[in-house]
Amino acid sequence: MAKLCQIISEIRWNPGTEVISFTLHRITGVALVLFLFLHIWTLSAVFRGPEAFNKAIGKFDNPMGHLMEYTLLLAVILHLLNGLRITLIDLFDLTAIQGRLLWGSLCIFVVIAVYSIGMLF
Repeated sequence: MAKLCQIISEIRWNPGTEVISFTLHRITGVALVLFLFLHIWTLSAVFRGPEAFNKAIGKFDNPMGHLMEYTLLLAVILHLLNGLRITLIDLFDLTAIQGRLLWGSLCIFVVIAVYSIGMLF
């Protein structure tokens, strides 16, 4: 809890692109780990037979399930693009343009997010 308060304080007192990027990367990373547990739990229904598996998968075939899929896609894309940005900065010493790289990755994120709405819904 103290770490969370420290992160919130850091965002409030230093709302730069680095801090916002770092926070989004952490949040999406934790969300993806939580999804992984849900994914394994859902797929484990295959060991109880085909009917149990179809029932477990069918729980997500509704508007709320599709919204969860879309949110998962957004989290994966945001985490991926930010991770690539961090890798480029580290490998090629691009700290001087990391703000522009962040905005570039966010533009790519928005394009993918808008395009994927039509595909998922």
